[in-house]
Amino acid sequence: MLKKVIERINYIRRNEKNLFLLFSAGLLIVIGLQLIQPLFPVYLQSIDASEIEISFVISLSSIAGTVLMLPSGYIMDRLGKKKMFLIGVLLWGFSTLLITFAHNWRTVAFLYIFHGIAEALVGPARMAFISSASTQTSEATVFGLMSLDWTIGGTIAPPVSGFLSEKVGWQIPLIVSSIMFFLGIIPIAAINENPYISSSNEPSDSLKSGNIETPFLTIFFYFMFGFLTNSAQSMVVTMLPLFLKNELKTTITSIGLFFKVSNVIGSIVQVPGGVFADRYGRKKLIIIFLLPVPFLYGLWGIVDNLYEYLLIYVISGGLLGMIGPACLAIVSEVFPKEKKGFAFGLRMAGIRLGSAAGALLGGYLYGSIGSSSPFIGAGMIFLFSIPFIYFLNNRQN
Repeated sequence: MLKKVIERINYIRRNEKNLFLLFSAGLLIVIGLQLIQPLFPVYLQSIDASEIEISFVISLSSIAGTVLMLPSGYIMDRLGKKKMFLIGVLLWGFSTLLITFAHNWRTVAFLYIFHGIAEALVGPARMAFISSASTQTSEATVFGLMSLDWTIGGTIAPPVSGFLSEKVGWQIPLIVSSIMFFLGIIPIAAINENPYISSSNEPSDSLKSGNIETPFLTIFFYFMFGFLTNSAQSMVVTMLPLFLKNELKTTITSIGLFFKVSNVIGSIVQVPGGVFADRYGRKKLIIIFLLPVPFLYGLWGIVDNLYEYLLIYVISGGLLGMIGPACLAIVSEVFPKEKKGFAFGLRMAGIRLGSAAGALLGGYLYGSIGSSSPFIGAGMIFLFSIPFIYFLNNRQN
């Protein structure tokens, strides 16, 4: 196993400049996003938005992103990965800057639509860059390494955002966030559009294509798995700040620290998750680590202590973090190379549509049934998602 890991690292070194630039850009962008997203429901509540209105704002952005996700492969072919990446980051920067001048949730809702559009452009482009800088057998490992930018940024930004918003108001975190986005443009501009391609023996495209015996079912299962898991995650992430603030009476700074602890765990598990997925099988790893999550969220409302809620959130987040690289790398097993752009767009479409549906459902459950219901509902959705990955056709499992 060690020998294979070393071989993968040697391959990564040949693309180390592109990967370093991608990681640097990703880290700046994630800091910008994490200064906003985890505490965004609390910000919206501060400008007099209700739970349903908060869900609507987040869902509207997700829907806008979903519309662009499926044609993202075509857009990437027309613009190129680099231009698509740059345009998306610029949209993030300018829309965030304009939100600082907004005074009501309706104006914020309009501006936040561009966050969804930006993610529709940046997500597939970034995944395509990472995929092109890895071999099929090392792809989960590379995705695990590159996903550290998200967990590092998520560790740094939410506590800072919570502290600043309590001490000086929301305008400063929003301005700092927009600056992070604009700084992210610098490493993106230096990325090589066509990185080193491995000359090692990879399975041919025809072999990969021949593996897909039922293309429609492959597409349907892959899309539905992303849609369901991200619906569940959106329910949790959208309602968690409100639950902590309203039910447990925590401060905004404490909410930021809540997310920080989870991201510290995430940074620890990302790379091992990728290595294990490449070593033991991606689908198998996803199922094993996803199974406990529904039962953990089933405990929500039964426990009554902040630290117990933190333990549930951290463990479930760690398990989901372990499967993240495998969920990305499994594209290589079920889609031919020439359809990777479409596959990444399909995944992002499922994510964005799931984010929209989850935010709306979470807001409805929170307001009409009870504060614990979004989390228990999320656990049920996670459980229901498992058959879609189990029946997904692939070569290794």
